Amino acid sequence: MSSPSGIPVAAIREAARLAVEAGSLRAVARAVGLSPMGLRNFIHGREPYSATRRKLNAWFLEHGQKRPEHAEATARAALAALLEGIAEPERDAAARELLRAVAGIYAERGARAPGWLRALLGAG
Repeated sequence: MSSPSGIPVAAIREAARLAVEAGSLRAVARAVGLSPMGLRNFIHGREPYSATRRKLNAWFLEHGQKRPEHAEATARAALAALLEGIAEPERDAAARELLRAVAGIYAERGARAPGWLRALLGAG
């Protein structure tokens, strides 16, 4: 995906599916802020509306980081949340600017940037 602030729907869908398997559809739907049927439809492939996407994004941000393989998608979710008020045409440029600033902080302190940061910087 070329947009650093876009969260892959597949990652959110997989995280939701795994959460339902580990718990219950009703509990996960409640945590997301959706009806159980709405969550089931999403898990089974329905594309979410923008308001639903925001709820799923917020849920993923809170729960996605629990799985190391979701680190990049979790970072994308965080970027989307941080930049939600920026107009759509400006959002990707703002995300790249923010990522470069974070990379600079790592470099200034002599720390190696995490893989998710390197991947998102390469996405732009």
